[in-house]
Amino acid sequence: MLTFEFSDTEYSNRKIQTLALAAELGCDSVIAFGENRSGVAVTYLTGWSVTRAAVCAIDRNDTHLWIQFPNHVPYARRILRDCAIHELHGDWIQDLFSGRSSRVATLGPVDPRVRKHADTNGIALIPMDKEHAGLRMIKSNEEIAALQLGGSVSDIAAQALIDACVPGTRDWDLLAAAKDAYTRAGGRDYICYICVTDMHNPDRDVPSQFPEGRVLSKGSVVTFELSAAIAPEYPGQILRTVSLGEPIDPYPSLIAVAELVKADIKSAIAPGVNTQELILISQTIENSGFTTTDDLFHGFGMGYLEPVGTSSSRTPRHSPNMDLSAGMALVIQPNVTLIDHSAGVQTGELVVVTSTGIADMHTLPTGLITV
Repeated sequence: MLTFEFSDTEYSNRKIQTLALAAELGCDSVIAFGENRSGVAVTYLTGWSVTRAAVCAIDRNDTHLWIQFPNHVPYARRILRDCAIHELHGDWIQDLFSGRSSRVATLGPVDPRVRKHADTNGIALIPMDKEHAGLRMIKSNEEIAALQLGGSVSDIAAQALIDACVPGTRDWDLLAAAKDAYTRAGGRDYICYICVTDMHNPDRDVPSQFPEGRVLSKGSVVTFELSAAIAPEYPGQILRTVSLGEPIDPYPSLIAVAELVKADIKSAIAPGVNTQELILISQTIENSGFTTTDDLFHGFGMGYLEPVGTSSSRTPRHSPNMDLSAGMALVIQPNVTLIDHSAGVQTGELVVVTSTGIADMHTLPTGLITV
């Protein structure tokens, strides 16, 4: 079973860097909010995977975490280090602001009760989400190690999903196979998107987020996008297309273009390369008479991050003008579709920009998989 734990030094560095960003905004403390399994800033600063609601406050002296539901608190106290943990009830808002200045930086959606308290007491809440997302774009060595494990457990699940692609299986069974595989390997949920259609009469674009009860048969095409993690918020991401039986057009043509664009983009990635160059490579998609629905590439790991780029015909279009840097984690995913979006393929994986090119976080073979 795969396991991973960040060091105290890693969390200390995150806190120092976060407070430095806050200081640039005239703040000497930061409050981060999360709710209903969402709130990467809370996880980034404490290691806590947000359950119902969580509020984290840091300054140069202390880290405090308030957690909703008393039955969630014991687990937090077992796994978190160098962090004072409190129940989210009673006078917690008063305690949250105790000893703080009149300017406090915030991360995530601010709880309306907190905003009301701040307004009543003349406290300025200064959002720094954009600045903090920029900080999280560049991964430390420990973060890259966590992403590598996320890639490994995602590959394990992807192979199990592929192995389950036999006639008579439902898309729900494919999801169960993937979840069982990554759970047994020590993995955590992130996403598992699955789409099933008939190659002779395709009626599905990519990606498709949830199973629909479709049953696989000879001639089915399965596309999937799968992310599982060992460390919270550090998943891999792998996208593949499976054909049950010899594929027929348009699928061989779609996958050939998708694989070519993916390989060319991955070959072009290096520090200093501008994202406009990657988008220009994708013009092969439009020149071949195809288009896309999904992003062409995006930052990943501790959030869905910049740069986010699309091919030229995708609406809405994202065309970032950003130089790549070592330590960026990117998912490269040219999911090519027909113009009418009746058929498409998925291919892609997570990579990390290195000093000379990329490190691939996945080892599963690429290309159209025929079973």
